[in-house]
Amino acid sequence: MPTVWGFLLIFLLLGLLGSGLLRQLYPFLAQNRPLPQPELVIIEGWLGDEELAAVFNSFESETRFVTTGGPVAFGHSLLKEKTYAEVTAARLRLLGASPQSILEVPAEDVACDRTYASALAVRRALEEQGLLGRPANLYTLGAHSRRSFFLYRRALGRDVPLGVVSLDSEEYDLRHWFRNSLAFRHVMSEWIAWLYIQCTFWKY
Repeated sequence: MPTVWGFLLIFLLLGLLGSGLLRQLYPFLAQNRPLPQPELVIIEGWLGDEELAAVFNSFESETRFVTTGGPVAFGHSLLKEKTYAEVTAARLRLLGASPQSILEVPAEDVACDRTYASALAVRRALEEQGLLGRPANLYTLGAHSRRSFFLYRRALGRDVPLGVVSLDSEEYDLRHWFRNSLAFRHVMSEWIAWLYIQCTFWKY
């Protein structure tokens, strides 16, 4: 049996190991692998206004934007737009995007696997428009990146050139997520969701 000092050393080493793993969790989940010259920009519709403006301002006027997302969670009686895809398309038009440059892709109202439902809707819309197979970058927020990329890759097909960009939140510091309750909830919930899809990947 280890001595008291031996136990203390073991606990110290386990603590250092756990701390290192926690610090690497966000970089792992916030996957960044963009394509250099995408023809399509796929935007998850629940991005905040600041993040959306940053995406829009980083592209030329001829860029084709694809907005995604299912029904808005609340405020249906107040909003003209009923889905996140439609809300984000309206926000892009306010930023200066031409209506012709935006492809709205509302997703079905589903109880689970909402990201995958959005990805399937995007595939169907791109097929109808003759755009499936064009190089595309997927824009999402923080730790949601790796899971979104996994599901969009499954939906669009591995032969479709697809990149992913993880945007930092303007509301909280995700790189030091363990210091903020909102950031902590964001990262931990995405980690659990990532583990879930790894255990149920056969569904996709």
